[in-house]
Amino acid sequence: MDASKICLDSIRAAVIALDRIGTGNSRIMAGRAIHINILIKQVPGAEARHLKAAYNEIGAEAAVSSQVYAHKEGAVTDMIVMGTIYQHREVRRILAHDPVIRRWLDAIEAVVENCEETSE
Repeated sequence: MDASKICLDSIRAAVIALDRIGTGNSRIMAGRAIHINILIKQVPGAEARHLKAAYNEIGAEAAVSSQVYAHKEGAVTDMIVMGTIYQHREVRRILAHDPVIRRWLDAIEAVVENCEETSE
């Protein structure tokens, strides 16, 4: 048996690696191979908890301040949302009709869709 770490830094690199092993669905799987961390600043507590819950529900993660986590009234936090390209897009799909969260989803989407990792 042989195992080694593989670094995939873009959709293009993921597609090439997946094609090499003959997956037959490398374009679909590539978005699950690339992890992106995004810093979002000054998110009101309730909105931060809502986003965190959505990320957690799909197996991703979001870090918030302890004050927001403890439901401290008036708390505002910076957040780091962590997930694959697929997971970031999935949170957007799930919460797309929530007007309160919309601005945060738009900010996340702008980062994901315009970063070098999503280049093909």
